[in-house]
Amino acid sequence: MASLRLTFAVVTTIVVACMHFPTTLAATGYVVGGANGWSMPQKPNHYENWTKGKRFIKGDAFFWVFKEGQHFVAEVPSKEAWDACNTTASTTVDVTGQLIEYLVDVKTHYYVCKYHCSKGMKVIIDIKAS
Repeated sequence: MASLRLTFAVVTTIVVACMHFPTTLAATGYVVGGANGWSMPQKPNHYENWTKGKRFIKGDAFFWVFKEGQHFVAEVPSKEAWDACNTTASTTVDVTGQLIEYLVDVKTHYYVCKYHCSKGMKVIIDIKAS
């Protein structure tokens, strides 16, 4: 009978934990840009098209894949900075091409390549709560 109580306690603990962390369990991983990774866009609006139809939620993982030194991923603070490719107030994210970023802030994130932003290498990732 003690074993049954212990099992019940363990199962209950797991269920309660799952109820408190649903976004962690539902998180998805994305290679930013799709099959080609973070690369020079082959078509206009490549990154806008990549995000279409996707629902990004708190805790999702974003894999920034590119050859080291070839690109410079930076998060800029606003849509205006993103539109203008203004990286003055940017946050350095990665230059190695091996970044995995878990976005947990429910907000719109604006990313650019400092080297190629003017050529369309930029993406907006809008994170929802769930």
